[in-house]
Amino acid sequence: MNRGQSLALLLSVLAVETTQAVWADTRSPVTTPSTTIGILAVNNGQELLVEINGQGRTLRLSCIQAPRIQQQPWAKTAKEALAKEATIGSQWQFQLRARDVHGRLVGTLKRGDRDLVEPLLREGQVFAYDGFLGRCDDLPYTAWQSEARARGVGIWSVQNGITRPWDLRERTPVEEQLAP
Repeated sequence: MNRGQSLALLLSVLAVETTQAVWADTRSPVTTPSTTIGILAVNNGQELLVEINGQGRTLRLSCIQAPRIQQQPWAKTAKEALAKEATIGSQWQFQLRARDVHGRLVGTLKRGDRDLVEPLLREGQVFAYDGFLGRCDDLPYTAWQSEARARGVGIWSVQNGITRPWDLRERTPVEEQLAP
C-alpha cells in the first residue's frame, strides 16, 4: 500500500467513525447529568433567569417556542403560565441539552418525573418546536401539544393555531429583532 492509499484508508475510517458517533448522538437519549437550579425571574414564555452554581444565568427551555411579544395576548399568557409553574425561588432539576449563539443554556427542567413545560403545552400556551437546538424526539412534547390542539385551548383556540412564532421571526426585519 502506497502513502496515498494509506491516507485514503485513514480518511475513510475517520469518516465512518465520525458518522457513527454523530448517528449515535442523534439516536440515543440525552444523558447529561442534572443540576439543581433556582428560579430568579421569568423573562418570557420560554426563557428564565436562574441561579446555577451560585451564578445568575439565562436559561432557554428546549424544544418549545412561546408566542413572540407582538403576538398579544398570547405572549403575555405564555409568560404568566410559565411564571405560575416556575415560581421565584422554586428549585428544579436542570438537564443541559445545548448552548445557543446568545450564550444561553438550553435544557429541560424537572421535579421528579414532572416536566416544567408539560402544563404549558397541554394548555396551549406554547408550541412544541424542534427547530431551535438539539433533538426533541425523546420528549413527549408533540403528544402534549396534540392534546391542546384537539381541545382547542390557548393558541389552538384560533383555527389552525396562531401564526407560528418562527414564521413571524422570519418576516421580522433584523433591526427589529435586535431592538430591546
